[in-house]
Amino acid sequence: MFEKIRKTLKSLCTVLGAIVLIIGIFSCILNYYRAKSVYIPEHTMLVINFDNSITETAESSLLSEIMQTNSLDFVKLLQSVEFAAYDKNIDGLVARINTTNLDMAQIQEIAVAIEKLRKSGKKTIVYSRGFGPLGQGNREYYLASFFEKIYMQPHTNIGLTGIGIEVPFARPVLDKIGVYPEFYARYEYKNAMVSLTDKEMPAPYRENMQTLVKSLMTTMQNGIEQNRPLTENFSDIINQAPLTAEQGKKLNLIDDIMYISELEDKLKKEGIENFADINDYAEFIHPNSGDLPQIAVLNINGIINDGENATDIDGEFLVGSDSILADIAAIEELDNLKAVVVRVNSPGGSYTASDEIYFALKKLKNDKKIPIIISQGGYAASGGYFVSLAGDVIITEPMTITGSIGVFGGKIVLQNLWQKLGITWQNIKVGKNAGIMSSNQPFNADEKRIFNASLDDVYNDFTKKTLENRQLTKNIDDIARGRVWTGAQAVELGLADELGGYGKALTYARQRSGLKPEDSFKIATFPQQKSFKEKLYEAIFSAEISVPKFMTYNGVDIRYLKLFKRLQYDTVLLPFNINM
Repeated sequence: MFEKIRKTLKSLCTVLGAIVLIIGIFSCILNYYRAKSVYIPEHTMLVINFDNSITETAESSLLSEIMQTNSLDFVKLLQSVEFAAYDKNIDGLVARINTTNLDMAQIQEIAVAIEKLRKSGKKTIVYSRGFGPLGQGNREYYLASFFEKIYMQPHTNIGLTGIGIEVPFARPVLDKIGVYPEFYARYEYKNAMVSLTDKEMPAPYRENMQTLVKSLMTTMQNGIEQNRPLTENFSDIINQAPLTAEQGKKLNLIDDIMYISELEDKLKKEGIENFADINDYAEFIHPNSGDLPQIAVLNINGIINDGENATDIDGEFLVGSDSILADIAAIEELDNLKAVVVRVNSPGGSYTASDEIYFALKKLKNDKKIPIIISQGGYAASGGYFVSLAGDVIITEPMTITGSIGVFGGKIVLQNLWQKLGITWQNIKVGKNAGIMSSNQPFNADEKRIFNASLDDVYNDFTKKTLENRQLTKNIDDIARGRVWTGAQAVELGLADELGGYGKALTYARQRSGLKPEDSFKIATFPQQKSFKEKLYEAIFSAEISVPKFMTYNGVDIRYLKLFKRLQYDTVLLPFNINM
């Protein structure tokens, strides 16, 4: 019997070894021929499809690496567009924009790169089959407005319908089934739990959201009005939308209406002979190597959690404090390290995990005597803002969602549900507060006092560190208490230093490290990409399940389910969905 098992295992190992060998050879062959085929001739237009996934950080699976179909990451996209501005073989950029997964802060940073391309004399063109599905095309059109020319397919729509915020409230359902949410917050603007505790939007919550929407809308309106000479008042245009392509042309939202083949013929007549996908062009851009000064870029992208980095089954990225601490330790060992850029794109999460990361970054800065520059992405709120406090400089985009300095916590009480079901619980405990977090009964007076004291401790620590690191002159209660701000508001309030993106943060890192503009340096990115061996192991021993894709395919919008799931954390952005 044991001999049979041994032979079986030996055969399995032989098969797996053969698979590894075949995949490795196949990958090398593909990479060789691909490298030979990448060539950018004169009079080439780069092509990018913004409908394709653009990830905040570089990600790839085994299959995508073998087939060279990795999704373009955000930083690589920025580098490619900026490099094209100086490439004599590139005549410009043609973009397809229908729907995009980019957030408004990312779009603002891409817009800066597009403007550099335009100033260098290159063509910048957008072709669209419709901005958004009737509505919610604001992000898409806002991005398109930074291009020189916008063309649309006939009989399509421009979903420039304005900005709305939706908040789910589940309290009536919980009351029906006998579930009582007992949550407490610091303070009235930290409304993450109201989706469970309330039946409608409380006044402070509504006030904060109205301020947020107004700031977002003002930034978007200013950008579009500067980019397009509109024939009518912007607010009137918004109230007419969604608009047909024909209406959009009359309002000067777009330049012309044609099919894609007609646009291609038009470009050929203008001397454009070749088209190259920006993914292929990105192959030309290689980071500096050799014995050069280094700037580390640490990505904190997702909900901040204890433990290791992970991707939840619903597609939500979890930033594990253990993984980030390991990355920081690796950064500390880099040779000739000059500065660190921390890219924060997080709605927050666990207070203890955020505090761990904050402390480790401060220690790195003090031990190595190097500057740390924060670049805030789409979100840097609550725990995400806590982490940002470790930086010497905080760079944020006007439409970044940040702030939310506060904390909440509590528990779901199932006592009435058990009564409805006829289930009784009995307990034996040693210690007066042994059952303080039990879901079978609400907090008693002493437990409530103890729990709220713990929230006070977290809030006091959060606000104290904000005051210390930001050297604020304003009353902290006018800025904190859970309020959410845009990046533009954060700069005005002193919560951030300047408006800008990753590029500006990198410039600050270079300047503060003592490097001159002409000095070469290389970038070390963290988390580091998984090795081919690690990807192969994952491919063989794990199965990738895309729940969001499956549910979306079947007509189920899971955004609100993901918002409710955030309630397991104590320093996380309140649950709302911005329709743009």
